[in-house]
Amino acid sequence: MMLKVPLLLISSILLFCFSGHLFAQAKFTDGYEAAQSGNYKKAVQIWLPLATQGDPAAQYTIGWMYESGQGVPKDFKKAIYWYQKAAMQGNPAAQYVTATMYAKGAGIKQDYSQALHYFLLAAKQGDAISQYQAGDYYFNAIGTERDIKQSIYWYQQSAEQGHVNAQVSLGKLYQSPPDNNLGIKQDYKKSIYWYQKAANQKNFAAQYELAMIYEKGLGEKQSYPKAIQLYTKSANNGYSPSAYQLGRLLELGQGSPANFPQALVWFRQAALQGNTDAQYRLGYLSQMGKGTAKNIQVAIEWYTQASRRDHAQAYYQLAQIYEYGTSGYPHDISRNLQKAFKNYQYASALDFKLAHAKLAYFYEHGIFTKVNKAEAIALYKKASQTWAKTKLEKLVSHEQCLATATTLLFSELISCADRALLREKIKQQSIKVLSEDNSQWADRYFTGAMIKGSSELNINYTRENQFVKATYTFVGRNNPALIGKIKQQLTERYGQPHLSIGEALKGEASFQWTLKDSIILNVYRFWPDTTTFVEYIQPQNLQLQKNQQQQSMEHAFRPESEQQSESTTSTPMTLF
Repeated sequence: MMLKVPLLLISSILLFCFSGHLFAQAKFTDGYEAAQSGNYKKAVQIWLPLATQGDPAAQYTIGWMYESGQGVPKDFKKAIYWYQKAAMQGNPAAQYVTATMYAKGAGIKQDYSQALHYFLLAAKQGDAISQYQAGDYYFNAIGTERDIKQSIYWYQQSAEQGHVNAQVSLGKLYQSPPDNNLGIKQDYKKSIYWYQKAANQKNFAAQYELAMIYEKGLGEKQSYPKAIQLYTKSANNGYSPSAYQLGRLLELGQGSPANFPQALVWFRQAALQGNTDAQYRLGYLSQMGKGTAKNIQVAIEWYTQASRRDHAQAYYQLAQIYEYGTSGYPHDISRNLQKAFKNYQYASALDFKLAHAKLAYFYEHGIFTKVNKAEAIALYKKASQTWAKTKLEKLVSHEQCLATATTLLFSELISCADRALLREKIKQQSIKVLSEDNSQWADRYFTGAMIKGSSELNINYTRENQFVKATYTFVGRNNPALIGKIKQQLTERYGQPHLSIGEALKGEASFQWTLKDSIILNVYRFWPDTTTFVEYIQPQNLQLQKNQQQQSMEHAFRPESEQQSESTTSTPMTLF
């Protein structure tokens, strides 16, 4: 297929061929005609002597021939050699191309400062593309220090010549928030002016930005009709953010009555172009059955599409579905805690605040992973939910407790134990359960077969299922010496009691130890009943339980696990 000389080259030729001698002009034209006919070798043979003699148009064209490999083998080093020759003679096209080759490192060592140097040479001669590039380099500190004034100057020079990207860049700069640290005063009037210039050239990004301004009423009176009109123009040009915004307005009923089916049309257009927010909304609408049939399988497909492009909320929603399972769909999803854990991990890695707390819960309790309290604490610290902050306080307190606790019950440090843990340990002892009811303050067990002389063990808990006290009952059956025997056994373990009331052989009596970890150990009996009680008490939790029991007339007992289930729900969240 015949390749034509590019328009940039033609414009350079027309600009410069009238500035030399008539002979050079004629020879250059001969080369141009040869190139246009596809005879690039002949064109090179004609242009190369002219280039060697210093003709800038010939130097530029020879550079292009070596860069594109037309009529000569492709050779970037030779291309940059000839481009620089023409550039030093003031050829703006050669200056621009030399800048791009320095920027890419094509045929020469990459050097952004040199790239900016050549862009500026062309920019000062009025080349709009080079002016835009110079503005970009100054703004992004490429090959130079950031200089916003220079950036705006060159953007404006380019924009006034109709360079659409420069116009959009100026629009964004003047739209910058007041605390932009750029030294630019926010000015929506100027922002709208430049966006409008670019929008008039059918630039879909400018149409989108302008629509957003009208939607939010920034610098102009809020106008949903204008916003919808501009979003529609942009979306019809294939700009997915605009299609998404149209779907969002139609879903929320802003500017027109809510129209879920039409919202789905725009969301789908954006989603098929890879817009992850639109993919998430399609998942949400399918899960909720809005504008379409309620279908959890379709919802999962869209959430998965979004998650593959790191949409954090899509990962989170998938985790919620798998953690709780679904009901009420034609094809329900069963719980899958392993998938829930993995999706919470992905969402948390993308810093989705709600996912931090759920992942922390999995680490704290070892759900499809090893128990990792340190990781749980780190994640709870980053979470946003109120219940997560409560869990963090308890977990930190529990870790601190483990560092100081010493008193054991069923091989567990009771200062730090909770109901689930103690139940599990008691089960391992094959102790008979008399009552284990999550709606009650205490569990009851028969211990006669395991602990000689005892009949019953009562363990009390707070509403949050933290250990309060454990009370063993030893039936005396008119045996006044019983309390003395038990006291002696405990003295051998803990030393003399810190407080003694009454006599061991007659009347009411009690003996108390304050153990190293502040656990209170009481041995007491009433009279004339000689039944003896041995009680381990966590004082702080005992006071907490008393306060909670006083409130129970208004607030029925509910264990923490039930409160937790209400605070985490599988209902999909919305972005707005």
